[in-house]
Amino acid sequence: MGLEADNQHLKAGGEVDTAQSDERLTALFDRHYGDVLAYCARRIGRDEADDAAAEVFAIAWRRIDDIDWDTPRPWLLGVARRVLSNRWRSLRRRSSLDKRLSGLASHYADAPEIFVVRREEDREMLAALGRLREPDQEVLRLTAWEDLTAAEVATVLDISTAAAEKRLQRALQRLGRIVRAEPEQFSSRPRAAEEGGG
Repeated sequence: MGLEADNQHLKAGGEVDTAQSDERLTALFDRHYGDVLAYCARRIGRDEADDAAAEVFAIAWRRIDDIDWDTPRPWLLGVARRVLSNRWRSLRRRSSLDKRLSGLASHYADAPEIFVVRREEDREMLAALGRLREPDQEVLRLTAWEDLTAAEVATVLDISTAAAEKRLQRALQRLGRIVRAEPEQFSSRPRAAEEGGG
């Protein structure tokens, strides 16, 4: 039985046996593990990402009846976001030394650059992104890196679609203000179209 048949079965309110659950979870894993792993790696680095992604799918197995089978990817990324948040909180609680905490914080802050930055323009945008508050950074990363729609961002952040759209709009405005405030720092951006030069 494929995901489509499972969706129909679930919508009909029927019970799903263990074999069907195993098959559905396997299909979910095959289709979305790479996305979940990339989401985690961009935030905590590749070394920790495998464990975090595995935890996401363990939670998916335990909460298989809670999965939105029409759009499982945003649901999984929402779980990943909470898994990472819990990991960060645990690390902060266990660490009693400020030096160790700052070392971990800089490790996590630099992790996305390891995987994303390929050109100077990317470094400049990441620098500008780093000046934003964490909620603004996250909504921009979800749309740009994870290629999520506003509705999918809303699912990940557990907010309404309208709130997600508003957060994205405000985050883009704040990012634009940072870039415009220091144009010399963002010199590699193409300016011809902005300045009316075509």
